[in-house]
Amino acid sequence: MSKKLHIKILVLLFLIISNYTIGQSTLNVANGGKMNISSGTSVQSQNLDIGNGSQLVNRGDLTVNGVLANDAGTPGLILKADQNGYGSLLHNTADVPGSMEQYLTSERWHLVSSPMANATIETYMDIYLKQWNETDSTWTYLVQPLSMPMNATTGYSAWVSDALTGPTTVNYEGNLNNGDYTVSLAYTPTSNATGWNLIGNPYPSTIEWNLDTSWNRTNVGGWIVVYDNATFKGWNPFLSGNDRSYNGKTDGIIPATQGFWVRAFASPANLTLPQSLRTHNCQIFYKDAEKSNYKSLRLKAIANNYEDETVIIFMEGATKGFDGLYDLEKLYNVDEAPNIYSGAEGNILYSVNVLPHDFISTTDTPIIPVGFKLGLEKECTITISGIEGFYPYTPIYLEDLKEGEMINLRYQNSYNYFTNPLDNPNRFLLHFGEPNIIEEDIYSEVSIYSYENQVYVKIPASSKGEAEVFDMLGKKVSSFKLHQELTREPIYTTGYYIVKVKTSEYFTTNKVFIKN
Repeated sequence: MSKKLHIKILVLLFLIISNYTIGQSTLNVANGGKMNISSGTSVQSQNLDIGNGSQLVNRGDLTVNGVLANDAGTPGLILKADQNGYGSLLHNTADVPGSMEQYLTSERWHLVSSPMANATIETYMDIYLKQWNETDSTWTYLVQPLSMPMNATTGYSAWVSDALTGPTTVNYEGNLNNGDYTVSLAYTPTSNATGWNLIGNPYPSTIEWNLDTSWNRTNVGGWIVVYDNATFKGWNPFLSGNDRSYNGKTDGIIPATQGFWVRAFASPANLTLPQSLRTHNCQIFYKDAEKSNYKSLRLKAIANNYEDETVIIFMEGATKGFDGLYDLEKLYNVDEAPNIYSGAEGNILYSVNVLPHDFISTTDTPIIPVGFKLGLEKECTITISGIEGFYPYTPIYLEDLKEGEMINLRYQNSYNYFTNPLDNPNRFLLHFGEPNIIEEDIYSEVSIYSYENQVYVKIPASSKGEAEVFDMLGKKVSSFKLHQELTREPIYTTGYYIVKVKTSEYFTTNKVFIKN
């Protein structure tokens, strides 16, 4: 049988067999022959030799365990891409020439990276391309010179416009990346986005973010974050069950040519992208039935056909402050999409807020602020899930400070409301425990209120007592004696506070807002 006929038979087999392993030691594409691996087809070969003038076009999954030789140059090995996916390659040979496509939809930002060692920004001709600067939390547009190199492990942001190209296919040409890559991450305490680094998958295949030590993380958080359909989505293998997922990302798969965010939480920070964790497909490792080991609440905001969520997890070993391995700071979606987040100590806003497992039982006033932003005037919905994981006798309420509504989440798992771009984003409070409600007829002689940055407490002239001020996480920020009819106390940080007043006749509390 001739080599040409042998290749033709193989091509026909690829069209009807989803998985195929080549039995011979070397698969040869020679004498100007062409081979096509169709989408959905998986092919494995020990060695692969593409001869001069020949071509292999891959739309499926191609694995070469030994030596991959391509004497035909970049046109000899083509990894195709379209809106349904891309051709994937697992190989172990350095400096293999080839071409790899990347499909980009229009009128959206995409986080991208290069699978080639020698790519330049000319690859994105007529496409807006920019690079992130952690040091001052800014973007730099990349325009000239066109020969400016694209670092293999750097993530970039690309915008395809209808006016210039519409949905388009980017074509990388050069030597395919191979081997481990070590990345030094920036950490600038003075930055508005301290530690957030945009890096990229350098391989012509997916790579899996998991607990494997070959990632060699040093001072790097547990979350990866990708950008999909105008919202940020994340995965953290250091958590458990559904708590590993943020905004619907269900696994640690990072696609080929995909940029993604990681966060350094100290300096020096380093990360190794390991060749050994390359993979072909996006297997879902965790089924919906798997339960988390922790109590957690998931608040999802739905508006304008977009969704965003914030997750609050109570876990042993976590702290009230920022935990680099577990917490995920808020990254803002586009204006037309909702943004929901929770607050914590240190004025950090969180998408995923991991708190101590005994936070509810050991905090005098366990209240967590929940913020919301939307750049449009719209009707919105918040849905709440996970409440069944808490003890049945723990009251949990969502308070809408704008509307004065108190929603008992034991009986209602969604809440509808209207929002305006001018609304105060500090709109909601999540109460764990019965809210403090003052009975005016009983405590009419005691008044607790605020104006600007002052707390005011009014008691009967004949009384004496003490007042304590707590932030929304239950941390005491001030205490003062009540020795006259009206006492005032300055608070120096803007936000909501709980004021507790105790005299010989009364014990009452009230919530106030401080504005500095």
